[in-house]
Amino acid sequence: MNDAAERLHPAGLGRPIHAVGAVVYRQTAAGRFDVLLIRKRAGFWTLPKGRIKRSEAAADAVLREVAEETGVHGAVRAVVAQVRYLTPRRRPPREKQVTYFLVTALGGVLRPNADEAIVGVRWFSVRAAWQRISRRRVRQVLRQAARVLAGLIHG
Repeated sequence: MNDAAERLHPAGLGRPIHAVGAVVYRQTAAGRFDVLLIRKRAGFWTLPKGRIKRSEAAADAVLREVAEETGVHGAVRAVVAQVRYLTPRRRPPREKQVTYFLVTALGGVLRPNADEAIVGVRWFSVRAAWQRISRRRVRQVLRQAARVLAGLIHG
C-alpha cells in the first residue's frame, strides 16, 4: 500500500463503508413534525440507514433504503449530518461514513422489512423519537434535523 493510501485507510481498517441514513418527516394537521423510526430485531429504535450500492448516487440510495426498510416513498430535502465511526462488531473493525438526509414523506404504507431485521416502523413526534433513540450519534443527527425543520416553520 502506498503512503497516501495508508493515510486514508490505516492498517487493519480497510476501505471505509459508505452509507446513507434518513430523517424521514411529515407535517401533521396541527403543524407539528413527526419523524419515522424503525425498530430493529435487537429491540432498539433508530433511523433508516443502509449502504450505498456501487455507482449509486447517495440521494438515490437513501430513497431506496427508506422504501425498502419502511414502505415509505419520499423526496430528499437536504443533507443534515455526516457521521464517521468504527463498526464495533466487525472484525477487523472498519470505518463507516454515513451521510444523513432530511427526507419528506410523500406516501406509501408503513411496512417493516423483516429481511432487514426490522420489526417495527412508526411515526413519532420529534420529542418522543428523541426519547426512544439510545445511540448518541443518532440522537445528534435527530437534533440537527430538528433545527432544520424548525427553520422550515420559522423561516
